Amino acid sequence: MRLTQKSKYAARALVELALNERGAPLGVAEVARRQHIPERFLEQIFCDLRRAGVLESRRGAHGGYYFAMPPEEITVLDIVEILDGEVRPARCSAGGVCYIKDAPLCVTSKVWDEAREALEAVFGRYSVAQLAEAERESRANHETTAPVG
Repeated sequence: MRLTQKSKYAARALVELALNERGAPLGVAEVARRQHIPERFLEQIFCDLRRAGVLESRRGAHGGYYFAMPPEEITVLDIVEILDGEVRPARCSAGGVCYIKDAPLCVTSKVWDEAREALEAVFGRYSVAQLAEAERESRANHETTAPVG
């Protein structure tokens, strides 16, 4: 298991899409600019998310990406598993036998199972919509506390 920058960028980009007040599709360049994400990398991420059914795209002058499903239904866990694979710190084979041939289930498997459950719980707790609302509040607070001048 390896968590990559892809998942982090994807979460930020999806939050930006969720913040889009107009509801119209947003282009990759606009999302990349707003979130300081390399545009070419974001194009690849959005293609993966479109293939997974999270996003849809529209071509043309008013084209871009938009959600294929409600942001409330998309969790960080979904994003991570789409882009970085299943959250599994270590794999024991099915049937309770370690990957070591003829070995019984080792005592350390409990640690890896607990780590996986913790990651799934944290990543599964947050939806794109929740993160967008937190970002909206953060931006509003920043605007009201920014010095005038």
